[in-house]
Amino acid sequence: MSDTESRQPSPDRAPAEPGGGDAACWLDRVCPACGALQDAAPYARCHRCGAAPEGH
Repeated sequence: MSDTESRQPSPDRAPAEPGGGDAACWLDRVCPACGALQDAAPYARCHRCGAAPEGH
């Protein structure tokens, strides 16, 4: 077997899946007081502790 043949991917191996998933930054959904992740952004009050988002 040559070096070129040994470097080829195995035909029975699945290709890597493309990247994806959650948004890159969810900081606008994190309560500054308790760290709870809110369902939507912007939010008026935290659903867990009732705190307002920073800057409000």
